[in-house]
Amino acid sequence: MFFVVVFQSLLLVSLCLFGGQFFVAAQQLPQSEVDALNEIVKTMGAANRSFNGSACGFKVTPVSDAESDPTAEITCNTLNNTPHITAIIFKRWSLSGVLPPQVVRLPQLQQIDLAYNYLNGSIPVEWSSMKLKLISVFGNRLSGNIPSHLGNITSLTYLDLEANQFSGTVPAQLGKLVNLETLRLSSNSLTGNLPMELSELKILTDL
Repeated sequence: MFFVVVFQSLLLVSLCLFGGQFFVAAQQLPQSEVDALNEIVKTMGAANRSFNGSACGFKVTPVSDAESDPTAEITCNTLNNTPHITAIIFKRWSLSGVLPPQVVRLPQLQQIDLAYNYLNGSIPVEWSSMKLKLISVFGNRLSGNIPSHLGNITSLTYLDLEANQFSGTVPAQLGKLVNLETLRLSSNSLTGNLPMELSELKILTDL
């Protein structure tokens, strides 16, 4: 009983000293992912933004209800006691660079959401070797043909290329995305018929 009382007293003192909060040392991202993240934001045109090992949990929420406010988030999961980046979201940041091939250096990355920016160029071929589940580049200035190498990202469940400047026909290779549930292609300059291969997308619910 004496030891219980002593422990409770020490706990109370600790809570008072630290304002009622428990403090746990935050795990740091691997330096390789920190370096990749900083190259990613620089490639997209955010040269004034840099990150360190504490980037996990970075979040910017709208300051008002205005839809024009920027939002951002870097999400991580822990694997073998080490955090790894799993999602990158930068929406409405007026980014005017290009889509970053360096994301391939984030081995656990699953989601990329870069909607409502001014990114140009196309989707890097490096992305096709990743196990991404979500890509959203809605409302940018991407152009040229929709890359056929997107068909190699068979883990994708969500692909949003809407409101860009893509032209030409929809590549038949998108029919290889057998896990796709959402495919958004509208508000581009696409021509021709949709490929018959899209009929292979058996669980697609939003086209």
